[in-house]
Amino acid sequence: NKGPTIVRFEEPGLPVTLNVRVGSVLPLLWSATGRVCLGFLDGSRVLTQAKEELRAASPDRRALLDKRDPIGEIQREVRRLGMAIVKDTNLQGISAIAVPIFDFTERVRAVLTVLGPTGGFEVSADGPVAHLMREIAETISSALGHSKA
Repeated sequence: NKGPTIVRFEEPGLPVTLNVRVGSVLPLLWSATGRVCLGFLDGSRVLTQAKEELRAASPDRRALLDKRDPIGEIQREVRRLGMAIVKDTNLQGISAIAVPIFDFTERVRAVLTVLGPTGGFEVSADGPVAHLMREIAETISSALGHSKA
């Protein structure tokens, strides 16, 4: 009820310093996980929370978005790509790719996210990590009854 919440965390093989754990709530605007929720979940509550985050953000943080309609721009980009990608927006030095997991009702039920040091893996929508993330998300979604149309 406070936003996107980590429910499972797999420790990486290589050391990555993060201050998150199961139960951590992630921001909608600054995290890849949150951006997937913002892009695919309907409802005024999600939009209201995103607007509150934007209002509360420091000028430096707001400058990372640098758009006339930052929330709408994030939503459009996430829907267009089918994923969210962030570089140094939630945690300095950390980049992430997140993909939605859909169920049989076409609703997002979970978000799968991979993260690591910026520059430590390719963080592009057409890169190998993004490709693998899409495949995994489609497999899980299919198991939940989602049919890719």
